[in-house]
Amino acid sequence: MFVCTSTAHAAPYIEYKNKYDLRIQESKDNYVRIGYKAKKVYGEVGKDSAEVGYKFKAHKFTIKGKVESTNDFKKTGLETEIRYTF
Repeated sequence: MFVCTSTAHAAPYIEYKNKYDLRIQESKDNYVRIGYKAKKVYGEVGKDSAEVGYKFKAHKFTIKGKVESTNDFKKTGLETEIRYTF
């Protein structure tokens, strides 16, 4: 379920993404997705892929994460980053 909000930070967009494998020097995946970004969350959907993510900041911590599904939704991954800035 994807909820759209109407805030000053919300905006629709289109994105092209290319993943290139340096070991075999070949493009692995190419995606064109339409998306919507709100203040702390976003969602994207394309022909054979989708992604939903978030980003929160608290004091000196930044927490980011996403769930991405590719290759006709046969490959799904979860990525999380936690950053502390000195």
